[in-house]
Amino acid sequence: MMTNPATLLPNSAKAYQFAVLGNAIVDAIAPATDALLAEHQLKKGDSTTLSHPAMLRLAESITIQQFRSGGSAANTAYTLGKLGARTCFIGKIGQDPTGRHFATDLVQAGVTVTPSHANHRTGEVFILLTPDGMRTMAQTQPPEPSPDDAWVDEGLIEQSQCLIVGAYAAGTFPAAVSFAARTAAAAQTRLVLSLASPRAVQGASTLLADLICTHHPLVIGNLAEWETLQGLTDPHTSKQLEKTPRVLTRSGEGATYYDGHGLVIDSPTQPIPRPADMTGAGDAFAAGFLHTFMGGGSPQLALQHGHQLGRATVLQLGPRLLTVPEFETHGTD
Repeated sequence: MMTNPATLLPNSAKAYQFAVLGNAIVDAIAPATDALLAEHQLKKGDSTTLSHPAMLRLAESITIQQFRSGGSAANTAYTLGKLGARTCFIGKIGQDPTGRHFATDLVQAGVTVTPSHANHRTGEVFILLTPDGMRTMAQTQPPEPSPDDAWVDEGLIEQSQCLIVGAYAAGTFPAAVSFAARTAAAAQTRLVLSLASPRAVQGASTLLADLICTHHPLVIGNLAEWETLQGLTDPHTSKQLEKTPRVLTRSGEGATYYDGHGLVIDSPTQPIPRPADMTGAGDAFAAGFLHTFMGGGSPQLALQHGHQLGRATVLQLGPRLLTVPEFETHGTD
């Protein structure tokens, strides 16, 4: 049996196991067809930024079934809280009704949430579900990247064993993410980067590559996201990225752990014939993997846990598990 090759919990006396830095988003979920996506020039399975008039036209063409708190990093924080991990979420949450809904959802999962901000509007995203379970996102043009890092609670980072940073946050709040990474390094808090989507990687590729080369975090993402990052870097940086410990999923076909020193552990999984909703599968996978791996479990066991939670997520509507299944191991590791 292979054990976890790294010492990932440097200070068990810290108040939190995980601090998660990400964007506060609420998803508006609606069914859609391929024809509707084509009509509104939306790339299936990806995220598209629309003008305000175009968002209004799209809103008139769909029927929203439900609102669900979302945001890739926040979804991972939610699942970690449901797993019983001591987790806090660091994000810029508005005091608007959407923000209150977002915060309440995390608190009910057992996650500590940073205070809301009076002059900030919580983001909303349309999640369009086609019959094959694929999700396509549409949102209004985001604001320019913010230079503000004053809202980041460094005390929460210092009191956490691990800091998870979402790639979307790196694009929206680059100064805050850089500050958080430096704070984590000084506090011996293990850094994890969640790549979230090819679009998120494209929007923050320079910062993400710099964080990886400077702080040597554990990276979690989809193979397509990792390849996007590599394709946007120079050859020297790309070679450095290959030395990065990482976990890469393959869209329902399995995942692979690389320790950055030549060890490669593959964990295949059976595709799901009729997924209900692919939204949040990668976020739940990340939570399952990190909960087991950062707790001292082997990569094989952690990959199994990630697969189990990702599978449970795609069999329901919405990105967050209402009930987290008990972890069942399969075989030895």
